[in-house]
Amino acid sequence: MADALLIAGKSVLVTGGTGGIGKATAIGLAALGARVGVTGRDQARAVAAAAGIRAASGSAAVDVFARHVRPSRGAPSGRPSG
Repeated sequence: MADALLIAGKSVLVTGGTGGIGKATAIGLAALGARVGVTGRDQARAVAAAAGIRAASGSAAVDVFARHVRPSRGAPSGRPSG
């Protein structure tokens, strides 16, 4: 219970919170009483993940920050250059 006292009432931002370990982390933090912000590149997926985090954690204090992100110049895009 000492962990809950340390995180309860704090605000946290979980990047990659729409799936996998990021989503599991968001659920755990929300269950401990933190206000959780979840980021994602896809709005629909982020909203769905937030709903799942709310349901799994029993906390309504989950916010979504989603935005489509394009690679900057020179950053790998997964597409061949040329």
